[in-house]
Amino acid sequence: MTSLVPHPYLPGMAEAWIATHSGERDAGAAHNYAITRVEDGLLVGAIVLGARAATTDSLGYWVGRPYWGNGYATAAARALVALAFSQLDFDVVSAAHLASNPASGRVLEKCGMTFAHRESRPHRGDPAGEFRVWAVTRDRWETATRALP
Repeated sequence: MTSLVPHPYLPGMAEAWIATHSGERDAGAAHNYAITRVEDGLLVGAIVLGARAATTDSLGYWVGRPYWGNGYATAAARALVALAFSQLDFDVVSAAHLASNPASGRVLEKCGMTFAHRESRPHRGDPAGEFRVWAVTRDRWETATRALP
């Protein structure tokens, strides 16, 4: 269900990807984090907040199928939206998901994002995969968080 994670995911690809994280963070290009279970630290997924100007989608994540439906993506995405606006001077955070994955849209909505538009993008050999793009502005996020108890 991911749009950017290569498929098939071959041996050694995870290690090569992880090795890029500190350099990307130091350059301000991306902030990559593991998504882990609180109770035992088990890795259940990953999330990235990319540089504002480098990509259309500034937020992306994946959660392993056995861990779907437990709120891990929502909690991690909310944390990175907060990071973007409170520490990294973002004006907007955006993300896209495959139209065939409405659960990912619900995650984005729970982070305060609103649906922006549909678009076609190449995806794993399909020249016109259907994606839904969502976004939240700093002003909207600040207004929403001020209303929280």
